[in-house]
This record gives sequence, structure tokens and C-alpha cells, in this order.
Amino acid sequence: MRDIVIIGSGAAGVAAALFALSKQLDAVMIYEDVGGKAGTQQHLQGQAGDEYIAGAEAVQLFERRVTSHPNSILRDRVIALTKRAGLFYVETQRHGAIKATTVILATGAAPLTLDVPGARALLNHGIGYSITTHAQLVEGKSVAVIGTTRRALRGVIELARSAAQIYLIALDATNLTSPLARMVSSLPNVQVMQGYRVREIAGRDSVEYVKVEHEGEESYLRVAAVFADVGLLPNSGIARQLAQVDGDGFVRVDTHNATTQPGLFAAGDVTTAFGENILIALGDGARAAASAYEYILSQPRPQEPEGAD
Repeated sequence: MRDIVIIGSGAAGVAAALFALSKQLDAVMIYEDVGGKAGTQQHLQGQAGDEYIAGAEAVQLFERRVTSHPNSILRDRVIALTKRAGLFYVETQRHGAIKATTVILATGAAPLTLDVPGARALLNHGIGYSITTHAQLVEGKSVAVIGTTRRALRGVIELARSAAQIYLIALDATNLTSPLARMVSSLPNVQVMQGYRVREIAGRDSVEYVKVEHEGEESYLRVAAVFADVGLLPNSGIARQLAQVDGDGFVRVDTHNATTQPGLFAAGDVTTAFGENILIALGDGARAAASAYEYILSQPRPQEPEGAD
């Protein structure tokens, strides 16, 4: 039986694993591939050039430290998570069930992708799905932001500090009456394009323009980059029967990264805590592991049920 099972290998996952190992806990990180923003290394190339993602080097260092302990990693897919008689059972696709006193969910969230011509071909060549991660690349340039989620609006305000011109393509009126939206509307270098539809994103080697349509009229926006934020899909399915999630499926956590299920903790983009930043996720993962450690110390070790393997 393990002290901690960490599900996921993004920034939050590797930070949690490294903290657990520093406390000499019997911990294992289960993952299929190194994930998160540092793992995918999404580059907005072309006119924007190569980017530097703050915290990515730390994630790579943490991962090397964790993977130097072969007994602390397991390349597999988690297909179910249950709790019986005070123990968690983490069911994997190829290695069966792993028992643990605590579990840290660090499975992240996937962006909802654009379904328009050019969006797939130019991904990482001027099209990105994380505004706050890549905002430093667009200084002095014209960019388009698609979507009016809270994250998109926050991103526009951040971009406005350095971008020359921002076209906010508001596919609908969602959040357009919020305080963030009012701030966006007041910015001199932001044009809010409500009711427009994106018909195409095009360019030879990187994004050069966005074709939009409004009331039957087509027009072209000359931009160097496109940020799409039409929502996130949290990878929380395995935990939804154990812990509370919000209306969008994000796992509810308190200030100690504890979920509503004792012994189950969550960190990073899968949670309700706003962050969407590698440096924040690193701290989030470490805090979740510290809370799990305190949980382990605060109670007797649970007895395995009779007949358990």
C-alpha cells in the first residue's frame, strides 16, 4: 500500500511528487505522458519567435528528479478511483488496483478547440489556447482573442499592456456585462466585436489573418497571433463520484487543496482555484502534497479490509 498516489504529471503533479519524496513518503506518480503546459511546450512561432515559459525549466528539473526514483513512477492510465474502509483504490489499465492512504488529483484541463479552417494546421504557429502563458510574445503586435470566458477577459486585459491592437471576437454576449468586460471595453487598444463569427484562420507559415463574418458581411483582421478561449474541460471524471465539482466539472478545493472527500486532494487546472500558470501550479502541487502529508500524520494508518489483495 502507498502513502500517496499522484494522478497526473503536469507542473502540479511533479511538484507534489517531489515534495512527497522529500518527506520520504511511499509515493507514486501515475501518468501516460508528461503533461501540462510545460510538457506540451506549446510555441507560438513565426512572427512571435520562440517563447520562454516561466516555470517550464523547473518542471523539467522536477520531473528528472522524480523519474530518477523508478519505484515512484508508473506509466499507465487511471480508469477508476474508489474508496473503501478508509483506503483509496486507484484502478489502472495495465497494473491493476493500487491502494493508498491519500490521493492527489493533478490531471489538468483540456481547452475546447476551435473548429474552423486553419485552426488545426496553425496550432502552435500563431494559435494558442493559453493567453496568460504566452502573453509576453505579442508586444507591439496585433492579435485576436476568441471567446468571452472569464479567463479570456482577464487575458485581454493582460495583453493590452503590451499588444498594439487586440480584436476581441465575442461569439456571444456571455460575461459581457461583468466588471472585467467593462474594463476591457474601456481599453483604447481593444476592439470588442460582438456577434462576429470566425470563418477562417490563415497564413503561410504562421497566422497572418482571421476572416470573420458579421450579419452576412465578411472582413479580414491582420494579426500576428490568435488566442482562443472558449472554455476548459477539466479531466475530473474519475473523481466525480467521490468529491464535489462545480457546474463545469472542476473539483472544489479549500485553501489547503483538500476536496470534500477526506484524504483526496487536488491541484492545478483541474480545480476551482484560478491559476492557469505553471508557477502557480507548482506551488499548488506542493501545497496539496503538504496537506496530504499532514493528513497521513494526523490519523492512524487505516486497516486493509479482510480478503483484500
